[in-house]
Amino acid sequence: MAENSRMNYYFLAYLSRPKADRKLYRMIRRSATLRIVEIGIASPSRTQRMLYVAADLHGAEAVRYTGIDTYDDRPDGAPPLALKDVYRQLRATGAHIRLVPGDPLTALARTANLLPETDLLLLTAHIDAATLHGAWFYVPRMLHTGSLVVREETTAMGRSTFRTLTHAEIEQRATTVRRRRAA
Repeated sequence: MAENSRMNYYFLAYLSRPKADRKLYRMIRRSATLRIVEIGIASPSRTQRMLYVAADLHGAEAVRYTGIDTYDDRPDGAPPLALKDVYRQLRATGAHIRLVPGDPLTALARTANLLPETDLLLLTAHIDAATLHGAWFYVPRMLHTGSLVVREETTAMGRSTFRTLTHAEIEQRATTVRRRRAA
């Protein structure tokens, strides 16, 4: 790794703002993440930094990113996010970028089989549990034994924190959806 690249990583992992994102960058580095799926893009600049951290280990051309969001159709009160602008910003990283417009359930119904071997599935804080409920059905087919599924949560003080979900939790949520569909 080049000296400049190493310094950039250490800045992101230990000094960048917001502080909560540091844990995310360290997870990406520690797990040697190549394939990232983000449901609900919190900030294109944070996503760009995640891609740079992943590219440091493998080269940008090896990194695959899929971003699922409503983009231009975000509800009132949510920060605007134009699909074209996000694509332009993330494409500059050199990673392979796929942006999928839509809510988590319909987007994963269309793309889950195209996203095998996902290393990191990031669920951002502005996607609520009700919106994610039906989408859990599709998540297990995307993962491998070493996959990380990380849920961003907002604390009572308004700060972000990241919680890693176990594969047992994911299977339990997916099974709950399967049972309801069968009933």
